[in-house]
Amino acid sequence: MRVSDLDGGELVDVISKAIFPVVFAGIGSQPTPRAVRERMHLNAEVMGRIMGVLLCGDEVGQEVFDMIDRSVMHMKAGHDESLGELLGPGGEFSRL
Repeated sequence: MRVSDLDGGELVDVISKAIFPVVFAGIGSQPTPRAVRERMHLNAEVMGRIMGVLLCGDEVGQEVFDMIDRSVMHMKAGHDESLGELLGPGGEFSRL
C-alpha cells in the first residue's frame, strides 16, 4: 500500500480533528475574536503544510515547497471565509 492508495479527504479530516485540540489548547472558555482568529490562522498553516506533503503523493521532492505554499494559502482562504461569517460584522459572535 502507498500514500496514493489512501483516501486523501478522509486522511485530512482525521488529521484535522487530531491537531485541532492541540492548536486550541489553553485558549480558555471565553476567547476573544482575535485569539480565535490567531488560532485559526495557525491551524490553517499547520493543515496547509500537511496537505502540501500529502498532495505530493508517493514521492516527495523539491515540488513539496510549492505544494505547501499553495496549500497553506488555500487553507487560510477557507479559514478566513469561515472567520468572516463567525467574527465579522453581523457574524455569529456579534449576535450572541
